[in-house]
Amino acid sequence: MTPGMPARRFRRYLGAGAISWLVAGLAACGGGSGEASGASAVEPMSFAAAPALGPAPTPLPRSSGVNVCDGYRFGSRDIENLSVPDGARCVLDRGVVVDGNVELGDRSELYAQGVRVGGNVQGQRAAAVVLETSTVAGNVQLDIGGAITLRDNAIGGSIQLVANGAAVHVLGNVVDSDIQLFDNVAGVWVRDNTVDGNLQCKQNQPVPTGGGNRVQGNKEDQCAPL
Repeated sequence: MTPGMPARRFRRYLGAGAISWLVAGLAACGGGSGEASGASAVEPMSFAAAPALGPAPTPLPRSSGVNVCDGYRFGSRDIENLSVPDGARCVLDRGVVVDGNVELGDRSELYAQGVRVGGNVQGQRAAAVVLETSTVAGNVQLDIGGAITLRDNAIGGSIQLVANGAAVHVLGNVVDSDIQLFDNVAGVWVRDNTVDGNLQCKQNQPVPTGGGNRVQGNKEDQCAPL
């Protein structure tokens, strides 16, 4: 589901490299009042630790008309919809443009840095997702999966992370709609995000940790102090 949004609003975020200085400027705007109440600190995953995979062929393999990334690493390529199948690993480096959606299969792993996605990034039961300094025009929706790190991205829709079973880090993102963090069970860290909508956190165990989030709407439930 890609929310409607004037193109001029989203274009101002397309330079994901500009997010770092924005975050630095906002860090002093919010307190760290939630820092002591959540889980013990767990380091976020990083693109620097992405697996060493072989180069992708040109063109990529396709299944049912969709590009497939299974055990490849590539950058600087413009493609349509992309699938990371069950159990596969995929590394997307700078310059990749996906004109549609990125779909993640069961136990799949995605590591992406400096990419642009015209639709959504979505999946159920993905084992690991790292998305850094990237632009997603739609939503990032990841459910009942493993470890997630979303850092310094521009998101045109919402971030929706539900019932994940490993550490979740949402750090320094610019989000045009909501951040929704529900029923995650291994620690949630949410810090220094800029949110045009609401920051909503419910039934996470332990309660989320973070601070410095600048929210135009409401900070709700477990994320009220963050």
